[in-house]
Amino acid sequence: MSSHRLDVPELHRRLDARRRDLGLTWRGVARQTGLAISTFTRIGKGRTVEADALVTLLVWLDLDSEIAVLVEPGQPKIPCPGCRRMFEPKVDGTVRAHGCEPATQPAVSAAPTTKDTP
Repeated sequence: MSSHRLDVPELHRRLDARRRDLGLTWRGVARQTGLAISTFTRIGKGRTVEADALVTLLVWLDLDSEIAVLVEPGQPKIPCPGCRRMFEPKVDGTVRAHGCEPATQPAVSAAPTTKDTP
């Protein structure tokens, strides 16, 4: 049982206020945060977001100072070997399932892994 819930309407209000202050469209916010526009549509409809998206939004809103010890930068996005769409790699080096057959194969990353270094 969860003892806390995200106040999605308040999150939307704060995002909208910051967006307006910066003179951005929602697509502009999506570009700055690296999140899909559908994330903002869900929030606007009062639906919750994934934890990583929430952390990204808290950082964008400059509300992360109290949770800074829990926040680490995400991995750079890599292309799916099959369709070339960009995804953040999973821990095992694969991209998330998205209907592309090669998505289950490890993606090639530009950064060396610990196995690649002597």
